[in-house]
Formats: sequence, C-alpha cells, structure tokens
Amino acid sequence: MKKLFNLLCLASLIGTLGCSPAATSTPAPEVPASGEAPATPSEPAADAGAKNDAVPPGRFVQVNPKLATLKAKFVYDGPAPARAKVDSSKDPFCAPIEILSEAMLVGKDGALQNLVLMLDSKRSKAEIPAEYKKEVDGKVILDNNGCVFKPHIVFARVGQVIDVLNSDQTGHNANFGFFNNQAENFLIPANSHKETQKLVAEESTMMPVECNIHPWMKGYVVVLEHPYAAASDENGQIEINNLPVGEVTFLIRHENADGAIDEGKVDGKAQKWSRGRMEIELKAGMNDLGTITLAADKFKK
Repeated sequence: MKKLFNLLCLASLIGTLGCSPAATSTPAPEVPASGEAPATPSEPAADAGAKNDAVPPGRFVQVNPKLATLKAKFVYDGPAPARAKVDSSKDPFCAPIEILSEAMLVGKDGALQNLVLMLDSKRSKAEIPAEYKKEVDGKVILDNNGCVFKPHIVFARVGQVIDVLNSDQTGHNANFGFFNNQAENFLIPANSHKETQKLVAEESTMMPVECNIHPWMKGYVVVLEHPYAAASDENGQIEINNLPVGEVTFLIRHENADGAIDEGKVDGKAQKWSRGRMEIELKAGMNDLGTITLAADKFKK
C-alpha cells in the first residue's frame, strides 16, 4: 500500500502543497484589476461609496524616462512638538477614542509629515505634457473614520467629485471652504455617503474641510488641473513622477506654517523662496534634492 500511495503522489500535479492527505490549500483572495487590496469586513459597505477611480496625484503606474522625477526629504529643525489630545467628550461615540491633533506631525529624526508640494503651472516655464493636463472624471474618497478625516489631505483633479463617506456610528458633516469651486456644507449620517459637486477649477492652495459637529476634525483638499502634487509621508519623503523637463515652480504648503515657508536648507545650503515658491530646473530622470531642513520658527507653536 505504501508503494501504491507513493506512485499516486508522483502522478499528482507539480506545484501542489504535497501528498499528505491532510494537506489543503486556501485560494488567495482575488485582487481587483486596479491593484487595490480586497475589501475587508472593516471597510464601508459597498453601497456606502465608490472607490477612487483615478491614480492619485504624483503617483503613476509607469514612469516615463523622458520626463522628470522629483524626490526630497523634509526635516523639521527642532524638537518634535507634542501632539495635543483633543476633547471629544461631548460625543458618546468619539469620547472613548484617543484623538490627537494632526496639525504638526514630526517623526523620527525630524521627519516632517504632511508638507505639500504643488506644481504652479501658471508660473512654471516648462510645458506640461498634454496627457497630464486633460480633465479627468471619477471620484476620490474622503472618509470620516475614528472621528477624524482620512486621508488628512485629499488630492483631486478638475472634473472629479469627492465622495465623502462616514464609517463612524455617529453623524458628521463636511464643510468645504472652496474659493474657486462651489463651497458646500452637508450632513453625512452614520454608514452613509454624499458626493460633492463636480470640481470645475483649480484651487490656489490647500483648502480646508471641517466637521462643524466635531470642531477638532479638519482636513485639506488640493484641487489641480494636473497630477503634480504630493504630501510628505511619515518619513518626510515626497516623490512626484512624470514632471515636465525644464524650469518649474512648486508651492510649498503646510497647514501649521506661520506665514509663507520662504527659506530652508537644501542639503545644508541656505535657500530663499519668494512667498513659498520653489523654482527648480528639472532634467529628465531622477532629480533628488536630498534633505530639505525647515526652521522650527516657520511653524506655529
């Protein structure tokens, strides 16, 4: 019988988990064509809102070697500010959650998070490739989750709408303080969603979105005609791909800046930026600016 079993094993398909009768295999969850991870039970129900339809600004599936990539790391020059705990005691759902201010996030070795670089196409001399300045459609997602906005900074393109979800078991509202688009302020009951009107114009800076029911809740929206914008991550790093080659101007923005961020040190060398505008000559391929250090006094205490 043992010889017969071994012969049967040899005849089995190559690549199975083995011949042991106890061995079983569990199929891996199917990944959608978009490359997003499969939904988990903790995510909002399918009818609570749509997924992001467009590639986020600054992120492309393929990098064109004839275009430019910009890379930099932003560092806060000073002791990391303590994050204040917000008072959420008036809402029974939010009260048990420890919620910390997101206005100033400084990580290991001064890594500055949520600093935004936005390409200023009106002041840049380099011509944006036609395929990257077309109006796009689809939705970007802004969630009310754990009594904070997620993501903290949303990037959208002209032509899109913002689908505001509410994953919490309490009501929220979303007050969009747009200048060039229709300002909106609407309620989102628990486990529901609501879309903004179509975005029709660029905004010149980061625009606030607030929940007036929970006054500590504040996020930001960046709306552009092109995809060239990004926020620094928890390591202080930014990378923006497929930029036009030539002279470009970036706006440097941070929600907690004390006025314009008009100077800093780029790899140890002092630079000044008029009204928070960084002018850069980009070449094809990688343009690594290295570490950009910003003084603590450029930010509110």
